[in-house]
Amino acid sequence: MELLLILGAVLACTVAGVIVVRMSAQGRRPPLRLDSELDARDEDLLTRVGPIRSPIDRSAEVLDAEPVRTPPGRPGEKA
Repeated sequence: MELLLILGAVLACTVAGVIVVRMSAQGRRPPLRLDSELDARDEDLLTRVGPIRSPIDRSAEVLDAEPVRTPPGRPGEKA
């Protein structure tokens, strides 16, 4: 009985090995490539000359960041 189990395991390993060798020996497909045609949006990005208008409003007031000071006492307690 053990002999049949060992022979079955050897046969399974042999079949798996043959399958792996056959799959690795097959010709591989060339990698897929995307088209290199440009959209109108892409063309605008590549051919734009001059300064780009920034979405940041640089004329706005600059605020200094300071922590809010709480009066001495317990946190959450109103004076």
